[in-house]
This record gives sequence, structure tokens and C-alpha cells, in this order.
Amino acid sequence: MTSLPIELRQVEKHFGATRALAGIDLHVKPGEVFGMIGPNGSGKTTTIRVLLGLHRPEAGSVSVFGSDPWSEFSHIGPRLGVMLDDPGLHGALTATEHLEFFGGLLGLSRRGARRRARELLVAVGLTGRERSRLKTYSKGMQQRVALARCLLGEPQLLVLDEPFDGVDAETRRVIQRLLPGLATERGVATLVTSHNHHEIERMCDRIAIIHQGRIVACGETAVLLRSNSGRDVLVIELSERVPSTEASNVFPGCLYDEAKGVLRMDLQACGMTREQVLKKILDRRLSFNRIEEERQSLEDVYFSVTERDRTSC
Repeated sequence: MTSLPIELRQVEKHFGATRALAGIDLHVKPGEVFGMIGPNGSGKTTTIRVLLGLHRPEAGSVSVFGSDPWSEFSHIGPRLGVMLDDPGLHGALTATEHLEFFGGLLGLSRRGARRRARELLVAVGLTGRERSRLKTYSKGMQQRVALARCLLGEPQLLVLDEPFDGVDAETRRVIQRLLPGLATERGVATLVTSHNHHEIERMCDRIAIIHQGRIVACGETAVLLRSNSGRDVLVIELSERVPSTEASNVFPGCLYDEAKGVLRMDLQACGMTREQVLKKILDRRLSFNRIEEERQSLEDVYFSVTERDRTSC
């Protein structure tokens, strides 16, 4: 096994007759924000529990920084920051007290824990609320304290399970800013699971779609959106407006916004290739400002990929 932050090879996990993971292959590189999306029961949380050494797989190999989390977690723990869906905060403590307590558990001196707590509360946008009891915090504020806690030991790997679940816009913004910044500035690797496709699409370098215990699509975000949508759509902005009738004659089946001079062509539906479209434009001497592939959303890709997986089973 290599010493990548995360590497899973053909991992299988069963709970009785239920196969929760069915041969998972996955790796996360240093300085990478990696997203995993999938419906409830797809295997996201089981994958995290396997990575944390809470479940032992029946088959395959699991490596976190080159160590097996089931038998060698002591080699992994100091390099790891974990944020689960339940933040596990003690409501009677203030945010500062909470972080200082966990800083002490990590071996920080009292002064070091206090300094680190102060830095992190500023980083997660809780300045002015440091001495408020955690039971008075909103869900989003509690999630920010939990994020600060998992950053106390300056980890090299973050594992975040549903950090966007039920939080406010300000908390989403804090997470979106912090994680890519840690990746770029310190080379921190991050694995984040979420039902929030929009946030994952905006933040992650690579994304995996997990369905029925299997990775059904995985790749760099831009490539994944382009290659797995099941559609091939061109958007053409003409320099000069043409009548709708002319556009329909030249490109049967296209959608044309005459006011904006924009053609939208689903190539499969129109029965044309890119080359044929370009040839028609040149033959008709139509000038244009831009031609580009329409960018699909992660949600579009997700439903397309999982639907194909259902019909193939």
C-alpha cells in the first residue's frame, strides 16, 4: 500500500445479508478536496466508518497514510480531523472551554490550547460568541464549533460527514472558504460527504457518486459534469440575429432564443455531430460570438448516473 491520505481497494462490508459496500475503489490525494455523494443507504457513512477503523471490511484493503485503521489507528489519529453528523458538543460549556478541553486531550499546553481556540473561533466566524454556552448556539454555529474542534491538531486529513446538513448560509460559506484554503496552503486532504450537490460541486476537486454500495462515477469535477450527464448540448451565441424560421430550417430540433440570438442544441436529439453543426454555420456564413458545451449541474449528472445504474441491475 502507498502512503496516500486515503486508499481503498476492492473494499466490501456486509451487515448480515446486506452488502453495504460492494468492492469500493477510492483514493484521496494530499491537497485535494474530495466529495462523495449518494442517497441514504448508499454506503457513504459505512465508507467513513471503515476509514476510521469502526468497521472491519470482509474483503479488500484500507489504507490511511499507509496504515490500516482497524489495527494501526494510533499511527493515524494524530494526523486526522473528524466531523460527524452529530457534533457531540457539551451544551453547558462555552465554545472556548470546549476547544480548550479538546486541545488538552491532544496534548496542547493550556496556553497553546487557548491560543489555538482563539485562532479557530476567528477562522470559523464566531468572534463575539466565544463565551456563550453552546446550548444557545444555532445548528450552524454548532457545526462551526465542531469544524474548529477537528482543526485543533492541525490535521493532514479531514473527514467530514454531512457538514452542510441543516446549516445556514453563513456556515456554508465558512466551510466553502476554509476547506479549499487548507488544501492549497497546507496540503490538507479532505473527504466530505453530503446530500447538498450544489456545495459539493462548488468546493470539490474530484467527486465520487456512490450507489448501492458501489462507486458508479468518479472523476475531476469538470470532467465528471461533462462526460456523465448523458447529454451532449451545444450553446451557440450568434453575432447577428436571424429569424426563428431560418434557425429552425438550418438546425431542425434546436431551441432558439431569437431575442438573444442563442441556439441551444441537444446533438443526440437533433441527430447531428459537432462537426456537422460547425459546417452548417460556416456554409451559411453565420458569425458567432461563442460556441460552448452546456455545463450540466452535479444534480443532473447524479440522477442520470444513478438511473442508468438502476436499470442495469
